[in-house]
Amino acid sequence: MNRDEQPKPSRKISLKYYILTGSIVVTIAVIGLIVAVITRQPSGTLPYPIAKSAAKQLGFDIYYPNQKLLPSGYVLNTRSFDTSNQVLIYSVSYGNNQKIVFSDQAKPTNTQVQAFYAKNLPLNTSLQTKIGVATIGAINTQTVISIPTSTNAWLIATASGNINQQALDQVLESIEISK
Repeated sequence: MNRDEQPKPSRKISLKYYILTGSIVVTIAVIGLIVAVITRQPSGTLPYPIAKSAAKQLGFDIYYPNQKLLPSGYVLNTRSFDTSNQVLIYSVSYGNNQKIVFSDQAKPTNTQVQAFYAKNLPLNTSLQTKIGVATIGAINTQTVISIPTSTNAWLIATASGNINQQALDQVLESIEISK
């Protein structure tokens, strides 16, 4: 190299730079994984539709339809959730101002459920759902659905007598537990 030439800048990157960059990438990945694990909703469950403290005071599990699994045109009314006298009430809208109204309450004994069927739903059909067996019948002009869940809750729903049975089955299949 003669006097007039400038030395070329070194392209060597120090080992410290690689270690620092690698550490930052690993730290970001670990933080992302921790956030994903903490905020992940367990499969087959939904977030609480009411304050978790209010849900715990009810003393039974909370079940409601997953909006993503409802038939087209059926909408979970998220503002309809109301607790009164140890019962959670909410609705799903469909069609021309029609609703399926649900009540979620503490599950009675099997003897009490069977007595309810004998008195109110002597003619009925059953549908196995992921949360329990749905018994579907009619009282006057209303379709009535009873689901004693596999846990400690009992869902009772009412809908118009002319509700589409296939859509109703899909609504019942969409019900999941809150966690």
